[in-house]
Amino acid sequence: MGASVLEKKMHYPVMTERQLAARWKISLKTLRRWRSDNEGPTWHKLFQYVRYHEADVLDFERQSAQHWSAILGDGERVPKVVTRPPQEQPETDEDTGAFYITAQGVIEATGLPKHWFTTPGYRTRKQVPHLTLVGNVRFSLQALWQWEQNHSTVGRPPEPKAPRQPDTEPEPAPPSRVPRWHELARELDRERFDSTS
Repeated sequence: MGASVLEKKMHYPVMTERQLAARWKISLKTLRRWRSDNEGPTWHKLFQYVRYHEADVLDFERQSAQHWSAILGDGERVPKVVTRPPQEQPETDEDTGAFYITAQGVIEATGLPKHWFTTPGYRTRKQVPHLTLVGNVRFSLQALWQWEQNHSTVGRPPEPKAPRQPDTEPEPAPPSRVPRWHELARELDRERFDSTS
């Protein structure tokens, strides 16, 4: 099997936040701030992991390029976005999932934790699709992609804080001076003395 065919079959359409930050040459901190400010491409959560689907990233890059075109006009230079074209869908039944890879290959392709694929109990708990062949565990990237889509949720940025409505009544003024503990103790002693007399 040629290297290009193998590469084509092993393509996984999801990026981690590190991969996306490296692609755009920005820091993880910037990407995380964008998520909290509800900016940037749509992101997904697979359990506790942030994931970016390649289709969402490519769509965001296209929209950004169109935005730059509108700002700069025809005569000025527009930044070029270099992206991989979307992968073609396999045409034969042989290509549609008959290609299985090892746990190491799936870890490299998906960027997910190693124990999700190597620990039998964890695979069962997370319902990770796999095939066991005489003690050897193999994975299909197509099945994993379907599993990830079914188990991930679209990330929700924190709700913006509602502006504080002015109160109709003025707030009570804070006490001018807070009494010290020894002053409170003297006051209690006086009250006790007065009550016994």
